[in-house]
Amino acid sequence: MKDKIIALYGIPVGFLLLGFLFLIIGANGEGLASFFSRPPGAMEWSISNNAIKAFKFVPTALGITFLTLFVSAFSISFYTWQKNVLRDIDNETEKG
Repeated sequence: MKDKIIALYGIPVGFLLLGFLFLIIGANGEGLASFFSRPPGAMEWSISNNAIKAFKFVPTALGITFLTLFVSAFSISFYTWQKNVLRDIDNETEKG
């Protein structure tokens, strides 16, 4: 039974973790933009506003998308699990 639950909820949990990961990356977008736009050996450099926006909004949008996928996949998995549990209960009542 435990393997069935892991198989059933593995994909939704993966979407949840990816969603949180991308939201955290998006929250740290300014620091990441600064890190990736720094030329090697430079002491001073400038970061374009568009780079900062890209490092903030793209991961945030991906995170929201993965969280939406989590809700959808979890709903389908939960419905399937409930349907299987009810079918098992019906089979037990018919036998007993």
